[in-house]
Amino acid sequence: MTPELIDLSNYDTHLVQSTQSRSGTPDGNIYFDKTSGEIEFITASELATVDLGSGAEANPLTNQLGIKFEAVYAFENQERGTDEDLRKYDRWTAGSFKFAGAYAFLNSRKPGIDADRDIIRGSGWVEFASDGGIDRIYFGNKGLSNIESASQPYFQLSAGGAPVDFAKVGQFDEAVQVLGDTGNTPTDASAGDFDTRTYEAVSIRTFGQNYDRKETTTDLGIAELGPYSTGFAVAESVHLTTGTYALADVYGGSQTSPWTGMTLEKLASPQTESGFNEADGDFTWVLNNTVPGSLDECVAFLDALSQTDDDIDSGSETVTNGKRVGTWYSYDGQGRVVTDAPFAGEGLFLESIPTADEQDVVFTDDAGAVKTRPFLVSMEATIGSVAKADGLGWYHAFFAAAYNTAGALTVEDASASDIKGASSTADSNNKIIKTFDYDGDTIGGTAGTDKNAVFLCEGDGGAAQAKTLFTFTRITTVAFACAPVTETNV
Repeated sequence: MTPELIDLSNYDTHLVQSTQSRSGTPDGNIYFDKTSGEIEFITASELATVDLGSGAEANPLTNQLGIKFEAVYAFENQERGTDEDLRKYDRWTAGSFKFAGAYAFLNSRKPGIDADRDIIRGSGWVEFASDGGIDRIYFGNKGLSNIESASQPYFQLSAGGAPVDFAKVGQFDEAVQVLGDTGNTPTDASAGDFDTRTYEAVSIRTFGQNYDRKETTTDLGIAELGPYSTGFAVAESVHLTTGTYALADVYGGSQTSPWTGMTLEKLASPQTESGFNEADGDFTWVLNNTVPGSLDECVAFLDALSQTDDDIDSGSETVTNGKRVGTWYSYDGQGRVVTDAPFAGEGLFLESIPTADEQDVVFTDDAGAVKTRPFLVSMEATIGSVAKADGLGWYHAFFAAAYNTAGALTVEDASASDIKGASSTADSNNKIIKTFDYDGDTIGGTAGTDKNAVFLCEGDGGAAQAKTLFTFTRITTVAFACAPVTETNV
């Protein structure tokens, strides 16, 4: 028989009561132990074939697909209807219909081993002791959105607590113990003594996919985790950029450049950053980026840190295990990266982001205020080899509106320095490259508007004169030529 999730639609043809436990020679896939009070779910990994009424067939009960509690309850009802020996004993299960998907093990009855609990689907439950006390409570977790078949979801039962993998990879439908009490009669010695019913986080983080995390109190609005089942809309999808990188290159013992130059650090005191469209901001966390890497490469590094349980703080201020805390960025409606340290009152700054990437990142500071960079235009003027070789040659940029008058205004670069100088300072490609603050410049007119400009390049010892009219627009690079020919008139 083909393995299937066992539920109300097929339990009567897919389950058969075993006459012996897994420690003996089982001949069925459910065993009611009348001595210990345990119930065993004997899967195909333990018993490959069972007789379901027409001879030996493949055992359809598997660890991967599991069995719904509703099928366990219905199967006990069915068996008690025909097995008079089973009737001599108190019931193993009961339904609780106050909540959807809520059941109970009664009278100190319980699954034989934790692996038996791991395969129960579609429910939470209570395990009651014979004296009526509660030995254990299990809260049912069910995924509602896309999770890839090879991805490993995990949960935490306290904020910043240790991550625990669900028993199987891919989509999850498993219950988690949220209360244990060894003080009942008889004692359930392995139940533990704890109560974590006020918090759970469920996360999925697979490098190359978009990460997701949901918390019960904030995202699901549940005040207390009980013996029932609730869905988590935890989803993953292919990441737009990190999927092009190998995790081993980004993080770990075999890192390659530029990630060898990246570390995440919590500072002893916040550092103040400036140069935003908005006011200066203070940041407690910083991504050091010494090579430097691009914004996409910084994002890949943050993703790599978020999927490891290592201490990701390179400094000495904290021990911050990556997968135990929230992620370090999100995307806004414009597709920009928005940094966000997963701690209240602490912001994250990314160092040395290339100019070409600065419009694609929004920084969140310690006060929760967002900071954006002015749009910077790279002005690339090719002046040619003749001008570069002229030791007395020069270049000068003016705004066109007042050029050729006594009130001509020199264009300033993003650091408020005049765009003028010796032509011999051109780079090896005979280019003068300067950065213009498109959003911030008010010298040539209204900030954030296109501005016409004049670029002059003249010599006095080899180069003639050249003049080029160009326009600063909201594009990454404005390139033009202003290359004097060889002077032949003197």
